Amino acid sequence: MFRNHYSRRATLMIGIAVLCITLIAILSLSISINNNYENTYKDIASKSFFHKSKALQGEFEQIDEHLNTLTQLVLTTPTSELTTKYNVLNQVYKHGEMVKYNWYILTDEKDRLLDSNFDNRFNPQLDSPTIQAIIHHQNTQPRNNFITINNKLYWLLWKDIRLPNKQRIITGFSFDLEALHSHLTTTDVTTPNYAYIFAQDGTCIYHPELGLIGTNVFSQTSLSTPDTLQFTPLNNPPVVISEYLQMEVFRFLAPFETTSFKGYISVNFPKINVDENLAPLKRNTYLIFTTTIFVILLLFYFFTIENKRTYKEKEKLAVEKEKVTKEKALMQLKQLKNQINPHFLFNSLNSLYMLIGMDKTQAQKFTLDLSKTYRYLITSPTEDIVELEQELAFIKQYIDLQKIRFSKELHFEIADKRTKNETKKIPYLALQITIENALKHNIATNENPLLVQVVLTDEEVIVTNNYQPKKREEEGEKFGLTYLFSIYNYYNKPNYKAVVEGEVFTCVLPLFNC
Repeated sequence: MFRNHYSRRATLMIGIAVLCITLIAILSLSISINNNYENTYKDIASKSFFHKSKALQGEFEQIDEHLNTLTQLVLTTPTSELTTKYNVLNQVYKHGEMVKYNWYILTDEKDRLLDSNFDNRFNPQLDSPTIQAIIHHQNTQPRNNFITINNKLYWLLWKDIRLPNKQRIITGFSFDLEALHSHLTTTDVTTPNYAYIFAQDGTCIYHPELGLIGTNVFSQTSLSTPDTLQFTPLNNPPVVISEYLQMEVFRFLAPFETTSFKGYISVNFPKINVDENLAPLKRNTYLIFTTTIFVILLLFYFFTIENKRTYKEKEKLAVEKEKVTKEKALMQLKQLKNQINPHFLFNSLNSLYMLIGMDKTQAQKFTLDLSKTYRYLITSPTEDIVELEQELAFIKQYIDLQKIRFSKELHFEIADKRTKNETKKIPYLALQITIENALKHNIATNENPLLVQVVLTDEEVIVTNNYQPKKREEEGEKFGLTYLFSIYNYYNKPNYKAVVEGEVFTCVLPLFNC
């Protein structure tokens, strides 16, 4: 039964361990799936960033091309015809109304003004600090500046060209940033994001919100100058609050450079787009997770119920089997015990018969003592074990009986070495059986008397006798020792033994607690 209980507990522990491992594995898988979904949408956001950046880059490269066109026009046109050609160019090509005016300034080698086609409606005055700085700053690389004319913001782009006759032509155009805003707002409208572009000093030249154009993005947004020194990791963009949308966005920041412009671009992907797409996926994943957990728990519950029922049936069968085994053993014990009493009576009567012929007075005393002894036998208890003190009282009468029969051939000794005053029990007739066994199977003469010692301890009774076996064993079964072995086995009491050790026969009788 203990083994079945242990097996059931082990099975239950294994089942719980497997259940926990399964739950952890499913939870980890669910989290992994959700993370993969989120990484996938971050990857989509990064591709959207590249797509938006590339589209805007293409628009700014057209601005570079227009500046290159002006350069080629200057290099291929005599200076006397520049005014005519620029007038025609301003009428027929305005790049979607974004180029308000194409202009040039012709100076001599000492930067003295020789000719220009400036229009004050779209350009500063020629004597303004801005134009004077352009004239006196000699640099062949394209340059740009932002100016406000009549409350409108313009982007000036120009290039300094040195002619073979040492004259200089500074050619460029005025770009309407409001028109640029209108044009770029319709660029790449398929991607769910927005972008803004700003110069290295933070001046915003494009933003979906028109009022922010011309302002400094470092003061209008959460961006700061140090942010431009380290750019966004594409696989893990930061989540910030958009001042424009007033919601969380994935912000991508990268350099934005063309021939005529050097600055930065910030592309912002609303996080809600990712959340809205992930929400049903996460919901379905967790639904699958909870459903799986419920099914596993339900199966585990039914498994536990069935396992418990099976073990109960096994325990019931084990109990019934043990009951049958004990009943069978008890029946055998009763048969042995019923055989002991007649066996003792037969030996006693045989001794009395021999004593009558030798000493009638002793025979009479033997008969009286025999009646007292046999009274204990015929009133045998219902239990198979009795109190030790009761057995000791009986064995003293029994020894006195044997001393009448063998006055000189037998020597008996009872040694009490107990240290505890506890009530103990011993199998019924255990002491009588061991002493009778010594008498029956050993030689006892005046020259070689039989020495029987009974030692009482707290846990056992040890009966010893000098081993001097008869040359011819008496016929008959060893009912006594068989009875003792069976009763100790029945009560599952260990340490019983009956062995010959050298020249001593020892029988150890373990005691039972009351």
